Amino acid sequence: MANSETLKLYRRLLSYILPFKGMIAITLLALVVIAIMEPATAMVFKELVDESLIAKNPDSFVIVPMMLAGVFILKGIAEYFSKVFSQWIAQKAILAIRADMFHKIQHLPFSTFKSYGTGQLMSKITYDVPQASDALSTAWVTIIRDSMIIIALLSYLLYISWELTLMMLLIGPIVAWIIDKASRLMRHSSHAMQQNMGQLTHQLEESLTGHQDIKIYGAEAYGQKKFKRTATDLLNNTMQVTKVSALNVPLVQILAAIALSIIVYIAMQMSAKDFFTPGELLAFITAMGLIFEPIRRLTNVNEVVQKGMAAAESIFELLDQPNESNEGSDRLKSIKGELHFSKVSFQYPNSDDFALQNITLDIPAGKTTALVGQSGSGKSTLVNLIARFYDATSGEITLDGQSIETLERHYLRQQIALVSQKVTLFDDTVAANIAYGMETACPQEIMEAAKSAHAWEFIEKLPNGLETRIGENGNLLSGGQRQRIAIARAFLKNAPILIFDEATSALDNQSEQMIQQAMETLKKNRTVIVIAHRLSTIEHADNIVVMQSGQLIEQGSHASLLSQKGLYSSLYHQGKTIDD
Repeated sequence: MANSETLKLYRRLLSYILPFKGMIAITLLALVVIAIMEPATAMVFKELVDESLIAKNPDSFVIVPMMLAGVFILKGIAEYFSKVFSQWIAQKAILAIRADMFHKIQHLPFSTFKSYGTGQLMSKITYDVPQASDALSTAWVTIIRDSMIIIALLSYLLYISWELTLMMLLIGPIVAWIIDKASRLMRHSSHAMQQNMGQLTHQLEESLTGHQDIKIYGAEAYGQKKFKRTATDLLNNTMQVTKVSALNVPLVQILAAIALSIIVYIAMQMSAKDFFTPGELLAFITAMGLIFEPIRRLTNVNEVVQKGMAAAESIFELLDQPNESNEGSDRLKSIKGELHFSKVSFQYPNSDDFALQNITLDIPAGKTTALVGQSGSGKSTLVNLIARFYDATSGEITLDGQSIETLERHYLRQQIALVSQKVTLFDDTVAANIAYGMETACPQEIMEAAKSAHAWEFIEKLPNGLETRIGENGNLLSGGQRQRIAIARAFLKNAPILIFDEATSALDNQSEQMIQQAMETLKKNRTVIVIAHRLSTIEHADNIVVMQSGQLIEQGSHASLLSQKGLYSSLYHQGKTIDD
């Protein structure tokens, strides 16, 4: 249980409780009182037999019951404070761990974030943290309290008879070996449980978000079979931990019982020869009996520790991931929005192929540039590089003549507004969703943004207007309404660079026309990048960039591209959407 790696990991976990030194001190004081009260109980029994029952000392008739009551009262008070304060400390630590994990998730590099499944990240916070919580509340209190109780009782036993006590200690190495073997088995199974829970959460998330597709394709049985298989693996690994733990405790208790019976027999023989008083014999047997309960608890807590350490490894594996780098620190005095790609190539981590190859492209300030190409051509990758979700593998991207890698990353993203097909809304009010990330926006500004996006016409009809909650991912709104909320968010941000990923695709014809008009107003004096899926929506773009397999193969106006009779012309005359 206590190998160097486990101790190192546990010390790191315990570092989260160090800020609460005052509470820890009170808890430790309570634990010391509990430990002292254990041998004190045996001492009271000694006085009860020797002074009250045998010597018939009249003073003991009052003192001994008072001592017995005092021992249990002090122990009860100490137990209360140790449990309440240790739980308070643990919950404060868990709050800090969750805050650190949430902060880390927010600041992970985009590539690292994508490498984790959403279910895996959710499992770390919802499953791993409570497992670690037990190691921060139950475990350390049990280890310290019961270790001190054992030390206190052993000291008292040594005081009465060091020979018998040393005989009892002979079982110690055997017990330690059993606990070590159990620890290794439980740690392995606990790791498997962490993975199973991550898979289970991921599958649950997929089934909830893909509910409509599951029904339309009749995949209920397939999904259920897959979920049941993962849940069964979790069950098997959980039972493995349970079986090891359940066997661990009885083995230790059987060994202890055998040792106890042998030592009691010897002690009775010694008492018969007047080596002990009757009270000392009873006190010795009582102390020996009392020592087995803390041993049992220490053996049991091994399961809690191993689960907690497996959880802690998972937690710290996430927390040790490097934050999104931010080498840049510059800011521009003013933003025109002119972007230039110079021989830019990009390769995703763990990929053998380049997503972008030798891209040289000018995106003029105040103009509309449309990116078209079949799925996988590199359109989204190119946009992701502008926002520095990824950094180019080679080449350079400049904003108004300055490399974007020299700009402070948060500042760069402040200059960009994004409206995509996949709208992300939050379980909050309409106003909070429009002003997301812009907490200083006043109600009037939010209202104006909503009107500009032609969203006000339905917002004012909602039960509480701007203060109406819209449900998880805006599921209380229609698709068109959700899209207009997202567009209103972009209006409110008022960024000099606008990125539209076919932003009007979810709107009906009437709403699309209104939004197109609003966008024409919004485009004035701004750099606009449109990822196009329907060619009819980008005919009036200032420049159309055609991409294929990560390469720029054509660019120009709608008319010039038609005259080139290339890929763009072919798709246009076939009347296809660009991703078909």
